[in-house]
Amino acid sequence: MFGKSSLLILIGFITAFSIYQLRMARAVMSASDSFNYYYAKTLVHETAVSAMNIGVNKVWKDTVTNTTFNVVMNNCTAVVRVFPVVPDSIVKLSVRAWGYAFVDTYYAKYKRPYRLEDSAFAYFQYSSGPVTPASKYFWFTGTEFFNGAPVYWINGDTVWGPVHTNSTLHTYGTPVFYDKVTAYSGINPAPTSSRNKAKFYGGWEVGIRAEIPVDMTRTKTAAINGGGVYDPSSAGAVGVYFKFLPNGKVIRRYVQSYQNQTIGSGSYGRTRKVPQFTSAGPETLNVNNISSTGVIWVKGDVVVEGTIDGQLTILADRDIRIWDDLKYAQDPNVNPNSDDFLGLISNGGNVIVADSDPNQNDVVIQAAILAWDGGSSDKVFIAENWDKRPPSGAIYLTGSIVQEQRGPVGHFSGASGIIQNGFSKRYRYDPRFRTKAPPFYPLVSYPDIRQLRLISWWE
Repeated sequence: MFGKSSLLILIGFITAFSIYQLRMARAVMSASDSFNYYYAKTLVHETAVSAMNIGVNKVWKDTVTNTTFNVVMNNCTAVVRVFPVVPDSIVKLSVRAWGYAFVDTYYAKYKRPYRLEDSAFAYFQYSSGPVTPASKYFWFTGTEFFNGAPVYWINGDTVWGPVHTNSTLHTYGTPVFYDKVTAYSGINPAPTSSRNKAKFYGGWEVGIRAEIPVDMTRTKTAAINGGGVYDPSSAGAVGVYFKFLPNGKVIRRYVQSYQNQTIGSGSYGRTRKVPQFTSAGPETLNVNNISSTGVIWVKGDVVVEGTIDGQLTILADRDIRIWDDLKYAQDPNVNPNSDDFLGLISNGGNVIVADSDPNQNDVVIQAAILAWDGGSSDKVFIAENWDKRPPSGAIYLTGSIVQEQRGPVGHFSGASGIIQNGFSKRYRYDPRFRTKAPPFYPLVSYPDIRQLRLISWWE
């Protein structure tokens, strides 16, 4: 009797454990199916997002507005569609991705893997017109030539901030660039050549083109509205002189004419222009009161020097001559929170570092500089008598320079790379210009280049 009972108990245990083992096996298979399902679902989502990024790159970089293509990755497939929703205005990018997971119950019923899908889409809008102050560029030239001859970056030249030209950038010796250099027509010698010794610490790229036609209407209107318009001819003069004082004031006089003065001897003999003032005495004004909008428009020449405490933009219809150091009361190189700003715009002339007595041994310039007129005559930032004056130290410039043609500031020996005439360059970008600008500084516009803006994205 005892033996039969033991046998029945043993059979019961075997049956119970068999059922338990079967349920465990089913639980393991179910957990495995769940893992496969969620893993496959993650791969499908990653494929959709990756395809979106590829599509966005095509829309932004290649300006594609109507196309369809497939992306295959992670054993998944995605169809990417780019198409205009509103012609010349809004573009839609859509992605539909799919993959498969093995689900035993689904496979047992339908004899095929379970299909997983995911989707994403985005909208882009085209915009055009003024987008940013020209001072946001540190160095921008239409061409790095002056009167048909190349102008070089040479030994001793040090540049902080992005540099761009729509022509070829020329280097000689070991100039140093701390930010990225871009040039549409190339860099000579090529940076990959052993002949190029320049230091491109921010990298370089060629084939990049950017057009910046500048509209002065906004700046001129601000000067008119602020009562800052000067017409020197009404006072029998050709220009206006401004000397800024560190106490927030400015001395103003009218320039009646320029006297040609011969100085130097031998290879340094040259003629320079010296301003002659009208008989009317100088006036001393507060910088903040000289124009309520902070913009002055001079319908003639401007001669400027001093230390400015305040914010001002000076627009001249002809040349602007920098007679001596021109700097901020609070140096942004020392105090990045400086609230002093100065813009110098020559809309029809050049911005010139004068061959004055103070400018014979270094010159400090802190300003956003723009020489432009959009006409047939290219305008430049240039040093007076750059090829005749003796070596004059360096131009220590903090700000930005935009010019149609690359103006020379010095002349060097092709054999040694040593300055023979004029200045070497110590140019530094004013980082405040990335987000701020002098009052009503001209805006860069892109009338022929549409700018894309991402306005929405869903996954």
